Amino acid sequence: MAFILISFAFKTCIILSQGNKLNLASDDLNYIKSAVALVKKGIFVFHEYNEPTVFVTPTYPLFLAIIFKIFGYGFLGLQIARIIQAILSSITTLLVYLTGEDLFNKKIALIASFLVSFYFPNIITPGYFLTETLFTVLLMLLLYLSLKFSKNPKPSQFIVLGAIWAVSTLCRPTIALYPLLLFFSLFINKKLNIKSTLKLGSAMILSFIIIMSPWWIRNYMQYQMFIPLAESSGNPLLQGTYVGYNQTSENIVYYKIGKNALETNKTEVEVAKKRIAEGFRKDFWGYLKWYTIDKTLLLWGTIFYWRQYVGITFYNILPFHYLILMGFFIIPVLLFKDFKKYSLPVSILAYFNVVYCVYMSFDRYAFPLLPILSIFSSSLIYTLVSKSKMIA
Repeated sequence: MAFILISFAFKTCIILSQGNKLNLASDDLNYIKSAVALVKKGIFVFHEYNEPTVFVTPTYPLFLAIIFKIFGYGFLGLQIARIIQAILSSITTLLVYLTGEDLFNKKIALIASFLVSFYFPNIITPGYFLTETLFTVLLMLLLYLSLKFSKNPKPSQFIVLGAIWAVSTLCRPTIALYPLLLFFSLFINKKLNIKSTLKLGSAMILSFIIIMSPWWIRNYMQYQMFIPLAESSGNPLLQGTYVGYNQTSENIVYYKIGKNALETNKTEVEVAKKRIAEGFRKDFWGYLKWYTIDKTLLLWGTIFYWRQYVGITFYNILPFHYLILMGFFIIPVLLFKDFKKYSLPVSILAYFNVVYCVYMSFDRYAFPLLPILSIFSSSLIYTLVSKSKMIA
């Protein structure tokens, strides 16, 4: 608890001292604009004020809109939203501790909570108006409750998981296939029969459908078609086709912008598919390396810390970041030792890695996964320290 309180104090000091300097002048400005439009006009937009959006899902803009409705969207409202995000970030740390205790023991859980509490990007990011902070706490809550409920699974518990899964999906659609990971873990741990699987799965899906339905209905009313999640995959899919994200006058592809974002997205998907096919045809092994090893390194190897604050540089943080990445070294050992026990958290890391390698992979996308990885790096740290004491 001391780590959480100290870390929260640091976050609050950063928020109060930096204020609106905590911005990336990117998607964060669009999320603020989206939330303000919800408050003022009751419409859901993102890039353009005059075009209802399906470019992003609504959880995060609604989260901001609720805060702005109560406190306004001036400086005070923005600061209160940042402080609420700092509280959510602290809850993430608590969930890391509880998950680490469940998977390992209290000492490892304590080390993990220390790593998450004082990883500097985790102190800065609650000040940004991006999905990272909210999605991270939702992901950790989903993992922790999944581990807890899986010990003695009941339909009522899976209704709760379905609700968290739905809200998480409406925050970051990449989590949409999460039940595949969960039920794989259940199958190998509990050896569920078909009847039990259907009961649990039905409870989870029913809860998911109930929460998702307003979004589906709204999308159909706006576009006269069923749009289950968001129509924003075209741009990251296309950007991901450029090796090293290097666009030059020789390799760039020009395409016609549609009448709206939905049409443009469809065009980008088609252009991306053609570029992928052409890339593998021209240089199969080089392109395969780009879509596996290179994108994986881009996801994990750098830090989501794009602007410098209070004199802390990217290179100051790098050793701490690599300390967390050390968790990857112990994962194969743990899986060999007890595959069933660690299958769910490891499969989450692997799942997101694969998804981002298909699309566009960079450090911001890895940020919500670092708390999970921190638990494994803490296990390695604890093991090494214990062995060194034994040798001494």
